[in-house]
Amino acid sequence: MSQTTTGTPLTPAAGIALFDRWTALWNGDFSDPERFLAPGFRIRFGNSPDRAEETDTIHGPQGIVEYVASFRVARPRLRYAVDGTPLVDTERGIVVSRWYVSGEDVAGDVTEKSGIDQFEVVDGRIATVWSVTGLRRFAP
Repeated sequence: MSQTTTGTPLTPAAGIALFDRWTALWNGDFSDPERFLAPGFRIRFGNSPDRAEETDTIHGPQGIVEYVASFRVARPRLRYAVDGTPLVDTERGIVVSRWYVSGEDVAGDVTEKSGIDQFEVVDGRIATVWSVTGLRRFAP
């Protein structure tokens, strides 16, 4: 994987800001997804094979916005947070960070999970995400 750009370099500060904006999206901030997600955006979840057909078809900024909005309908009280400082490889165009989520769904069931997301950044926007979620939170 290598970063291909036509002018927007990835800096450590820009990588951290992208991860913060990605986290805000998962918290329900759907404003201006085209500003931080590439037109050909893709996400690859490390989920079970029976959900792959649903999640592998997510394309573009509006595709992920629709997916997250639908996901949050049953889980409006979940709160996502970055866990530590994202690592930014400016030469390869990669940003990686841990995250965690906690809160209740509409049925009152409590959720505490953690995960790791890795982004490929192209022209200053997230082009591809690989996301792996754990069934529990690992404290640092």
